[in-house]
Formats: sequence, C-alpha cells, structure tokens
Amino acid sequence: MIDSMTEGPIMLQLLRNLGAELTANFSSSMAIPAQAEDQLKLFVPRLLEEAGSALGFAINTRTEALTKLGVRPDIGVSDAMLLIGHVELKAPGKGARPNSFTDEHDRKQFAKFKDHPNLVYTDGNEWALYREGSLVGTVVSAPGDVRANGAASYSAKEAILLEELLRDFFGWNPIVPKTPRDLASLLAPLTRLLRENVSTALADSTSALSALANEWRDVFFPDATDAQFADAYAQTVTYALLLARVEGEADLPAHAANRLDARHGLLAQVLRVLEQKAARDEVESAVGLLERAITAVQPEILVKSAKNNDIWLYFYEDFLAAYDPKLRKQTGVYYTPAEVVRAQVTLVAELLRDRFGKALGFASDDVTVLDPGVGTGTYLLAALQHGLDAVVDEYGPGQRGPRATAMARNFHGFERLIGPYAVAHLRLAREIIGGGGQLPADGVQVYLTDTLESPYKAPPGFAHAPLFEKKLAAENARARKVKAELPVLVCIGNPPYFRETVEPDDESDERQGRWIKRGDEDKPGKGILQTFIAGTPGVHTKNLYNLYVYFWRWALWKVFENPKSAGRGVVSFITASSYLRGPGFSGMRQHLREIFDELWIIDLGGEGRAARKSENVFAIQTPVAIAVGVRHGPGDTETPATVGYARIEGSRSAKLGKLAAIGGFDSIAWQDCYSGWDEPLLPESDADFFSWPALTDLFPWQHSGVQFKRTWPIAPERETPLRRWQALATAAADARPALFRETRDRKVPKDLDTPAPVPYAYRFFDRQFCLGDTRAGDFIRPVLWASQSSRQLFMTSLLSGLLGDGPAAVVTHLIPDMDHYRGSFGAKHVVPLWRDSEAPSRGTIGDDCAFRGGTHSRGSVYVLLCGACCTELRWAVRRRARDSGPADSAHPRSRALPPWYRARPEVDLAAHVRGALRSCERAGWKDPAKHCEGGEAGAADHRRIPGAARVRRGDADAPCRRGHVRARL
Repeated sequence: MIDSMTEGPIMLQLLRNLGAELTANFSSSMAIPAQAEDQLKLFVPRLLEEAGSALGFAINTRTEALTKLGVRPDIGVSDAMLLIGHVELKAPGKGARPNSFTDEHDRKQFAKFKDHPNLVYTDGNEWALYREGSLVGTVVSAPGDVRANGAASYSAKEAILLEELLRDFFGWNPIVPKTPRDLASLLAPLTRLLRENVSTALADSTSALSALANEWRDVFFPDATDAQFADAYAQTVTYALLLARVEGEADLPAHAANRLDARHGLLAQVLRVLEQKAARDEVESAVGLLERAITAVQPEILVKSAKNNDIWLYFYEDFLAAYDPKLRKQTGVYYTPAEVVRAQVTLVAELLRDRFGKALGFASDDVTVLDPGVGTGTYLLAALQHGLDAVVDEYGPGQRGPRATAMARNFHGFERLIGPYAVAHLRLAREIIGGGGQLPADGVQVYLTDTLESPYKAPPGFAHAPLFEKKLAAENARARKVKAELPVLVCIGNPPYFRETVEPDDESDERQGRWIKRGDEDKPGKGILQTFIAGTPGVHTKNLYNLYVYFWRWALWKVFENPKSAGRGVVSFITASSYLRGPGFSGMRQHLREIFDELWIIDLGGEGRAARKSENVFAIQTPVAIAVGVRHGPGDTETPATVGYARIEGSRSAKLGKLAAIGGFDSIAWQDCYSGWDEPLLPESDADFFSWPALTDLFPWQHSGVQFKRTWPIAPERETPLRRWQALATAAADARPALFRETRDRKVPKDLDTPAPVPYAYRFFDRQFCLGDTRAGDFIRPVLWASQSSRQLFMTSLLSGLLGDGPAAVVTHLIPDMDHYRGSFGAKHVVPLWRDSEAPSRGTIGDDCAFRGGTHSRGSVYVLLCGACCTELRWAVRRRARDSGPADSAHPRSRALPPWYRARPEVDLAAHVRGALRSCERAGWKDPAKHCEGGEAGAADHRRIPGAARVRRGDADAPCRRGHVRARL
C-alpha cells in the first residue's frame, strides 16, 4: 500500500482530479452530445499511468479507436512495454458488474471476454477486476457520482481499495507452467480469446482479416468457413509462437518468424501472413496477451517434468480438450497409447522383412511410409526409432546418422490441424537431428493439408497467390504431388473418427471427404467411396459416412489403386471396429478381401454403451480394432483374403500390457475368420449364427423414436401434460419461450389449442402420457405415428452398438421414445412389425408392406416368428438360395444383397411367408404380440407384461425353448 503519510494522498488526489474533470465534461454534454462512455477515454488512461508511476510501474496505455467490431477492450495497458491487460469502459451509471447488465450487447460482450486473464471494468464510479470471467477481490464503488459530484465523488477509503485493485492489475504476470498440462491449460483460454476476436472481425466484410481469410481460402483451404479460418488463425499463431519459444527465441513480437525460418519455413511464413499489420491491429489485444504468456514459458522446466523428456507426447490432446472439446470430438483427436503404436509398428516391420525382403524394416532404402492423419507424429517417430534400432543392431551405431537422413526422405505425413502439424514438425526434426541425421532441403516432410481433398485439383486461387503466400501455395502443391504420384509401401496410423450428421447448423463436417464421396467435379465418374457403397444394402449406407471409413478407402486407393502405386504394400490402422460386423459395411469388407492377400484383426473391444461394458484403450466409448493388411503379390480379386482374428480382453491396463508383449505375429493366437466376401471379419463358429439373416435385413424399414427435446409434455398421469399446456397458453407472451423451452427447431406455437394426451412408451416398461402433437416436440416422427394401429408392435434395441448380458430387445404396442430401450440413445432405430397401420388387416401380400424378397419388391409383414413356423421359413430361405442357380457363382461385385436374398423370379418367397404365418396360427399363436413371449408359461425370465415384452437373447448354440426365428441383432 502507498504510505498514508506521503504517497496516500496522491491516489486520493488522482481520483478527485478524475471526478472534477468528468463532472466538468458531462456538464457540457447539453451543448455537445456524445457517447457517455467515450467521455472516460481522455481521463481514465491518464489516471492509470499516473497511478502506475506512483506504484512503481512503467505503465503505458493505448486507447483503441471505436470500430464496428465492438469487441476490443477500450484501453490496452502495458508495463515496461509488455502487455499486461485491458480496461473496458462503460457509461457512468452502468456499473462494473457484468452479471447485472441488462443490455444484451453488454452481456454478450462480457461472454466474449470470459477467457481474458486480466481485465478491469469501470464506469468511473465503480471498478472491478476480472480474470477468466471471475471477479477478483471486491468491487470498488465511489460514494458519489462523477457526473455530478466532482472532486467529492471519492473518499480516502475508496482510494485505498482502488490502490489495491490497481496494484493487483498492474502486477499481473502469466503463471509459469511447470508441466505440459499446465502449459495447455494456460494457452487454451488465450487461444480461445484470439479465436473469438478473429470471428468478430470476420463479421465485418471490410476488415483486413476478412480479406486475409478470402486469400487463405483461395490458396490453401478452399472449403474453410469463417469459423474454421478463425480457429486456424488462433491455433497457428499460438503454436508458431510456442515453437519459436521452444527453439530459444525470447523476443517473440520481433523475431518469432525469423527464428522459425531455419527448420519450419512454412510456419514462419504463415505467421508472417497472419500477422500482417492491418490484420494484427484488429486482434492486437489477444495476440499481445499470447506473446506475453508464451514468453514466460521456460522449456527446460517443462522437459524435466515430461514423460521421457517429451513435452509434446500428450500436449495437443490436453490442449484441445481445454480449448474446444467439441472440436476435439469432431476432429477425432485422441492420443494413441504407445503400446498400440508399438504393436502396429512391430507387426508391419515383420511383414516388411518376411513378405518384401526388407531386412532393415522401416530403415530399408525403398520403404516409403505415410501417415495420412499424422497428428503429433507418434507413428512416424515410432517407425523411425524401430528402423534405427534395427540399423544399430545390424551395422552398429555408426550407421545411425546416414540411415536417419535416408528415412527423413522416405517418411511423409499429412495433417489438417495446425496445432499437431507444428508439434509433429518439432518432434520429427529433433529426432532426426538427434539421431545424427540431416533434414531434407525443404524440411520435415509433414504437410499441412486435408488428406481427403482432391490429389489432382488445385484450390481456385492457387495460380494467383500473392507473393507473400507463395510458400503456402508451394506447400499445397507438394502435398498434392505426394498424394497423386508418390508410391507408398506402408500406410499406417490412427485416422480420425467422426460420423457425419445432417444437422442443418453443423458446418464442421459437411464438407469432409468430398473428393472421396464425389470425385473431381470436372471429371466423369463418382468418388472412390462408391466401391464400399456398391456392396451395401441401401438402408445401411449412412453408416459409411464416417471419417475413419474415408481414410480406409483413401489408403486402399493410395497404396494399391492409384495409377502411380506399385500395387503392393501394407496398411495398418486402428479405428472404430463397426466395420467388422455391421450390416452397413458389407461392401467395405468385400473390398478389403479383394484388395489384400492377408488381413489380421486385433479386436480391442471398448464398448462403453453396451449392457456389458468393456474398457477402452482410448478415452472414448466406441469399440476399436487394429487391422494389418498386406498385398505382397500382383493381387487376386477372385480369391478373398485370408483373415485372422484375435480379441484382447480385460481392463485398459491389461489390454495395453498384452499389446506391449506383442513381438510378432507368432505371439498372437489367431482364429480363422469367415471366408465369404461380405461376411463379418469375425472368427468362424460351429453355431449357424452368421448364416441367419440380419434383423435389419428382415426389417429394412427402421425409424428413430420420438424426440421431444423437452420433458414437460410427458408425465405419468394423463392430466399433468394438460395442466402444463394450459399454463403455457395462459402465460404472458414474453414468458412463454422460457416455459416452452424453445430450441432451434421448435418455437412457441401460435396455435395454443389444447392437444389430447395419449399413452406413450417413455422408457423400458415405463408407460407415461404425452402430448403427441408436432407443436409440443422437435421431432415427433409423424411417419411412425401413422403406422400405429391396434395390432402394431414396435421393437426397440441397440442396433448401432454391441449388446451385452440382459434383454436384447423390447417390444411395445405404444409409440416409443427415442431413448426407450435403455434411457439414452437406445431407440435410435425403432423397428415396427407392420409397415403401415392398415397392413395387418389386409392379410395378403400388399404394396404397402415391407418384407423384401421373392417376386415382390415389398412383402406383407415383418417376421417375428416362433417355433411352429421357424422351420418352414428357414426352408423357404434355403430353397431360394439353392434355386438361384448360376447367380450364386457370379462375381462378388454383382452381389448387392446377402446370398439368401438372391433368387430367380419364379421363387415366390412371399407364399412361404404366408404359409409360415398359417403354421403359426395353427400352433395357437394368433396374436402377434405373443410371439415375443417365449418360454414356458410363468417362467420368470419370460414373464408376459401386457403391451410390452422382452425377448430373451439366448445362446447362439442353444435353441430358444419356443424356437424364435433366428435373426441377428
């Protein structure tokens, strides 16, 4: 505190001067109207500088001009030329408590400042310090009003409190991170703040950043949205500055780009482009804070705390989790455990030696390696280390350097995100140089590019790139040349996982994989994904629209089908395992069997959503599997690849331990898999399970359950939803949106006539009542309601995930909720017994029904049959396959449906279905609901519950006691 006898009056005098000047200024407002908060801009900066001098700081302020952007703080504050924070001015009378602001602009502005590390709010009467959205200390409030009370606005008490606040504000220093995780936590909010500032600048089409974004799209990423550019800008600046600091630069504002020139030329040029003066001025406050924070980083301290002295091993995943968890999910960024990477590298190295005669494995002269989703470079580093170890074992340490130089030329990677791209560059450069090698003339061969973009077509503005962007254009050209022309022997990695959606407000993923799906617009033909789609029943093709599937298809094209490829090589990925068994991946499985000579699957499980959960080696709930495929000869598309399968069970640590113990293929107990072209990549069994038709084939029409997006229209008794609707209808108009719980897809309806409550299958055996009206819910599924009748049954299950112990399906006569089966995402696929409400009453083969087969494109019913009719139905299926004659031996490419679908037109399967139903009736089962009852009367595990029943899953080797039809979930 300033000494009360000497310096204390100085602070009080400064506040008295401020009050006197502001009162005089506001007294002239009648003659010269002006913005109230702008009247503070002349006087508050002077107070800050004079107070800083009195407190022993070299404070400088910069008052930023008003712009249409509306997000930059009004005053930037530096100490000894280092930015320490900002001051946001408000009109006197508004106060300095953002949570009490009533103006929508002020509230949104504070939300944008939530990541600011050192921000003062003041209206002249109140002062408050905020860090990352939280109040520090107390709000200092003047007893008077600077607009009217002049020098008497403040007393000595407020002078002492404001002195403490400003001392804290002026003395702010970034926390020096001691671990990589601390570093990620420090940088994430600052990067987010920069992204927010860039996004706001882009809203003004005349801003310098808008022009820069358009040039970036023309030259580099033509499909990038404004949101994606803002993210790329923020992450690029952060990682370029961080890389320069780690390389030893202490003066980041002046020399960061120059420091990067030697080893990371593209990043240096990108930093220069993005920090052009006009563009930087628009986001100066956020960039300055980043520079100050990163300057505080001490790399030597981080190295000591990092595992294996590798700062970057986990860093990017930690950063992205703190920076933007949604982006992390959409881009599929998850750290790959070292044990997984080593297992893949070990198995691929053995194939290189045994199938291709490459004695040094990855270190052999002509072994070209590519990771198409390189991330932070983990796979390339592991392969590099494995190859160099082989060199040392064979020739001694003296050959390590030359081999490291050769491998640097042969190793390539693609990365779309700037953060991991920068980290991969740093890690690989250090490993190669540390091994005694030299980098290629153009640096580490990791390219900033979208793997899934066209390898042949340059971005639209490529040929006219401005001079300062030529290096970016050259990088794009290098990447396309590698994609189109470089023969690759090994493609290895952990591709991103993200299933595409069709949500109208989700821009992030709609453009991904465009070339894979559609090909080049100016060339005839479709995208290469069509070979996966061609062998898949149409109802299931939506499952193929996933990033990991795109990367699989791209890798097969790159290594084996590209006109410049050698037609032989190895692909090893760890991905989601849905392609092993899912009906939507039959075309993908067929293509894998056509491409490879041999394929091995290590199923790691990890289903986090099933009734019987399995621990995952990643921090996700999607089961995963390692695949290693090889073609070592000319290729034989007429003979399916031999497939070996192994499953690793246990806890996460147990699974990683077993992976770490893998020393080669002989250390794994492989099981032979089914050999049919599109059959599951799973081990053969004595049971006949996989000869049964899939339930999704018997029931080709599936529909999502009802999704209200609010719970108030649902209640256990009929009257409650009515009371709630009436409360909505009688409420004031401005209160209705909150009562209704408005969403993007559903607003308060104009028509508030009361709907009738109806019975509703809310959860497994939990009947409630709902307002089954499109006005009450976001996705009421009118088509599903239209299919309801007194004889309709709806089955819900977990069709998109693995089932564990317990009931496999639930059947109800009521319309089911989206989450009916298990309380979360379980009824995503509801399977109605009948195609429409009239079908049960017809009793004949009709055009409105959905069983496919025979001479009919649509049959009469879906089939849930018990023992009396099961034999006849199976006989019909088998006869159909037998009578199809030559079609069975046709080339597999011609088979878009499972074998039991293929039949000559004269085989009338529908007649057999009718006969099967008659047999069922003769057995006494006239009510379709009873087909789900099963077992002996009164048996505890098959207890009949009116209106809803459960199906016992049973053992594939043991027939159900009443012989339910064998359909696979």
